[in-house]
Amino acid sequence: MMGSISKQESTGEIRLERKILDRRDLLILKRDLCNGCGVCAEVCPKNSMNIKPAVIEKGRLSRFPTVDIDAKTCILCGVCAVFCPLGALEAWVNEEKTAMFVKNEAIPQMAKTIEVAQEMCKPDCGVECEKSCPREAIRVAVQKKDDRVKKILGVQVDKDRCFYCKVCEYTCPYGAISVNKFLEGLVIIETEKCPKNCQVCMDMCPSKAISGNGKVELSQEFCVYCKACQNACPEGAIHVTVDRVSHTPITSAFWITLLERFASYQVAAKELAAKSKTKQGSIIKSKIY
Repeated sequence: MMGSISKQESTGEIRLERKILDRRDLLILKRDLCNGCGVCAEVCPKNSMNIKPAVIEKGRLSRFPTVDIDAKTCILCGVCAVFCPLGALEAWVNEEKTAMFVKNEAIPQMAKTIEVAQEMCKPDCGVECEKSCPREAIRVAVQKKDDRVKKILGVQVDKDRCFYCKVCEYTCPYGAISVNKFLEGLVIIETEKCPKNCQVCMDMCPSKAISGNGKVELSQEFCVYCKACQNACPEGAIHVTVDRVSHTPITSAFWITLLERFASYQVAAKELAAKSKTKQGSIIKSKIY
């Protein structure tokens, strides 16, 4: 018996919760961090994520797509939270921020990191990392004298808000920041299809990887492959593909199926081949030693 799931909604979030004996499963959708990209709906094994389309007026985004969760079909597996490229979904098991399927080793944890080498920070850096962060996830503590920064005291990254877009890494003048995305891929924009004065993709992009004044320009290095631009484009001019998903080690067959569904058959096959090669290597090594 799975137990019933309660649902609470407020202006800022949706909460789904289930309590069974001494176990508590929780799924939280933070509306202010969500751009309605639709990745959660893509990977949900129960099709419990419902996306209400964006509202577009005169080539501009009037309202972001909105996400709702069907409490009648959701099983609180946490797959959506693991894949969410913007960190808008959180899964909890008791007091641990993790997905139920991660604990059960059905899916891996995504390998996304941000590291700051504070010893490399210099007072003349202009605090570019803090200024450029599209999520305001970075705070730099400084020591000033006569309104001038004399010393960088510390750099704090709010990992609940950071979505690992690499903007800070590229803007830091001293290379003090290193970011690892968990998704890599390719974005192709058929600019010849773009309607005049349309900026929907720019409005949708969380990392401002898409910009331009009269002509769409793409900074591929900042893309987080959320596919929001592709899904919102009124002319179908944008194509996003994911060709690599970085994660912790996993042997689950369900993960391969999920990877094929989210990325492609080629990505899933490549990972399956890598697992097979690793397994063969382990067998050979055990026979030798």
